[in-house]
Amino acid sequence: PPADVISTVEFNHTGELLATGDKGGRVVIFQREPESKNAPHSQGEYDVYSTFQSHEPEFDYLKSLEIEEKINKIKWLPQQNAAHSLLSTNDKTIKLWKITERDKRPEGYNLKDEEGKLKDLSTVTSLQVPVLKPMDLMVEVSPRRVFANGHTYHINSISVNSDCETYMSADDLRINLWHLAITDRSFSIL
Repeated sequence: PPADVISTVEFNHTGELLATGDKGGRVVIFQREPESKNAPHSQGEYDVYSTFQSHEPEFDYLKSLEIEEKINKIKWLPQQNAAHSLLSTNDKTIKLWKITERDKRPEGYNLKDEEGKLKDLSTVTSLQVPVLKPMDLMVEVSPRRVFANGHTYHINSISVNSDCETYMSADDLRINLWHLAITDRSFSIL
């Protein structure tokens, strides 16, 4: 089957963002366009907000088994600051991603020139306060944590707890409880 076949979808808590995962291990996030004045009661359309490669194909040498990159589930974490966070999983590995926006850039460094190279310190005769200048919106997606080796069978479900610190993952025979800050161990519930 083609890699861009969608394998999972998930809205964030406000419905403003929609994440899709596909068989090629890619996550595409769509953002709802604001209602227009011409059609104030329309639901709005969703446009591509960000695309990133979440999982790659792997090979488990102990079991002589190929682990495909297909995204099985996506779960958004409740938003706690300006950034968004989501969990994505393939059959074996769960990853935590942070999505941030940047629309300003600092200019006027004291020790660096406009290209970012260090200035000769003997030429610095006064100090200036850097200023934030507007720039085109950039959406940055960065990996924060990788949770692996918790399941023998294929992960088929993940659920985030209301404490925003723990989540559960399940395969056909086991449910694991994870802490978002601890990647190398989980507690088996079943």
